Amino acid sequence: MENQQEFYKAILGPKNQDYYLRQFAKFDSAGKAGASWHWPAFFVTFYWFLYRKMWMPALLYFFLPYLLMVVLGIAGALAGEAAAPVMGLGYLLYVAAIFFVLPAYANALYYRHCNKKIAEVRASAHEEQRQLGELSGKGGTSNVVLIFVFIFAFVAVIGILAAVAIPAYQEYVTRARMAEAVSIGKNASERVADYYYQHQRVPGSLAEAGFEATVSPGIKGVGVNSQDGVVTITMGAGPVNGKSLQFVPSIDESKQIVWQCTSSEIQDRYLPQQCRQPK
Repeated sequence: MENQQEFYKAILGPKNQDYYLRQFAKFDSAGKAGASWHWPAFFVTFYWFLYRKMWMPALLYFFLPYLLMVVLGIAGALAGEAAAPVMGLGYLLYVAAIFFVLPAYANALYYRHCNKKIAEVRASAHEEQRQLGELSGKGGTSNVVLIFVFIFAFVAVIGILAAVAIPAYQEYVTRARMAEAVSIGKNASERVADYYYQHQRVPGSLAEAGFEATVSPGIKGVGVNSQDGVVTITMGAGPVNGKSLQFVPSIDESKQIVWQCTSSEIQDRYLPQQCRQPK
């Protein structure tokens, strides 16, 4: 076709023009677009579509996995276990199409895309120079891919930072709550010890011993066992929610009450050093 080379150059733009002109020349010579491996379509398929302004293929490529999951999910729900082989085959066909068929025919797909745009422009009554100008605007490459790369990179960085910071912050908060629990436990155990020295028996409750626990969102409750005098603090938030810390009394050689802070439920990394089990 007359001046077809100029129209190809206009729609392709300057980036990698020689490569695509060689591919298109082969397709024109053969009379059809065949297989021709394209590495960018293999490694960065979605971004390559955007870069070459193939908006509809990019949209289909982006949403196809979600549509496939919906279809396979509905099929699995309706057919039950009988659908498992079909679902597995569907997934394998999708992977083969994405990683092998698409890169093999990416040049052919782009060839058809460019020729469609050229045919649309040629159908107009405009002079050739204006047609070439329209093709240059419709074709070439797009910087929108850089925007997507920046967005995805930004999201990835935020995700990495969140993955590191959130657990670290949660552990910090949990340790702070455990330190508060230890402080409350020490105060409660001292009141219990004072009561025992005065009455020679364990109080029936912390209130009887004169202790009133302050309300805290990280602590569900504080209590004393009237039989053995063990003071128990039950945690109320985070990874230690519902787990307890005990202050266990014992009598030393000088007949004084000694308290041991311990927990069989809470991990050592959340406990203050004095409450950890010896290893």
